[in-house]
Amino acid sequence: MADENAGFTILIVDDNPTNIDLLRRFLAPEHYQIAALTSGEQALKLIAKINPDLILLDIMMPGLNGYQVCQRLKEDRLYQHIPVIFVTAKVEPEDLRRGFALGAADYITKPVNQDILLARVKNQQACVRQMKLERQLLEDSEKMAKLGHMVASIAHEVATPMSNIALAINCIYDETVKLHQALDRQVLNKHALVEFFQMLEESLTLCEKNSQLATAVMSSFKLVAVNQCSQQVLRFNLHEYLQDVLQALRPTLKRLPHNVKLDIDPDLFLLSYPGALSQVMINLINNSLVHGFNEASAGEIAISAQDKGDKVLIHYRDNGHGIAEADRDTAFNPFFTTKAGQGGSGLGLAISKKLVENELKGTIELASQHTPGVLFIISVQKEIEISPGD
Repeated sequence: MADENAGFTILIVDDNPTNIDLLRRFLAPEHYQIAALTSGEQALKLIAKINPDLILLDIMMPGLNGYQVCQRLKEDRLYQHIPVIFVTAKVEPEDLRRGFALGAADYITKPVNQDILLARVKNQQACVRQMKLERQLLEDSEKMAKLGHMVASIAHEVATPMSNIALAINCIYDETVKLHQALDRQVLNKHALVEFFQMLEESLTLCEKNSQLATAVMSSFKLVAVNQCSQQVLRFNLHEYLQDVLQALRPTLKRLPHNVKLDIDPDLFLLSYPGALSQVMINLINNSLVHGFNEASAGEIAISAQDKGDKVLIHYRDNGHGIAEADRDTAFNPFFTTKAGQGGSGLGLAISKKLVENELKGTIELASQHTPGVLFIISVQKEIEISPGD
């Protein structure tokens, strides 16, 4: 439990250092990660750096008071999910109503009782844990839904060459029966035999080409799907791997007029999580197809990569509609979508950011004022250190 609590960050905001010291001492037995600030202005300025799971907030402070800080946080999509517990002597009914109306999760009255403090914090910790679990399940569901859609597309794509192979085999069988019958009746001639061998050669060539096509599609899909479902660090050729990703997306891409180009050094290798990288690329490509392009016009996606020593810099760009300047700051937020109710879940970019930062040990940013279309700049670790347990 101590290890679990050590990963839970509590931000205390109170203008009185004595109150901060008291709360620290009361929380110390649970081994939480504690940060403290003495003003509302500092809290709003440093919250991104601290990234707290819970905020214990005093109400009566000079400058921005607790109500104002809470209101600002709840108006910001980046921080509105963080629960706020007011720690205050203001316990009149109107004070409580105002605090809860602004989005406070709970109240603790001063003077603070340690047992009550720990109980209230534990309650919010459980809520945060449940919220994170639900978000993870939702992300996993989104991932499996996309994988399921890819499976359906691959099955449809493979059905055509397999049908062609079946037709060719049936033709060979029928013509072989006719050849035997002619031989039994002793009416087989050179012309019929030449035609049979010509048909056989054409049918076998057709079978070979369709078999190669089906094998290529299935091999690429298997590689991408298996990697997405594993958490294994592998050494892989970036250009070849992204070609496999595009091959796995071929059933979708071939139905649309859009074009995807790769500009990557064929000798560039990564020691990383290929599944995480493929999921990021698939999310970005799907974003372009769904949000960036009109179905009637041909769009272009360009993916390039540069070796930067211990990093690899990947540029992903399309020439579609782009993302409005007003939406750029929230583009990576969970559930942000420009197509709500039209099939857009709003999780693609949020999941991509999480994968890049956590698995690929890098950063992803949306370049501003890129016209036309969008430009994502992704920097990933070239070689991820493998721990003994991997």
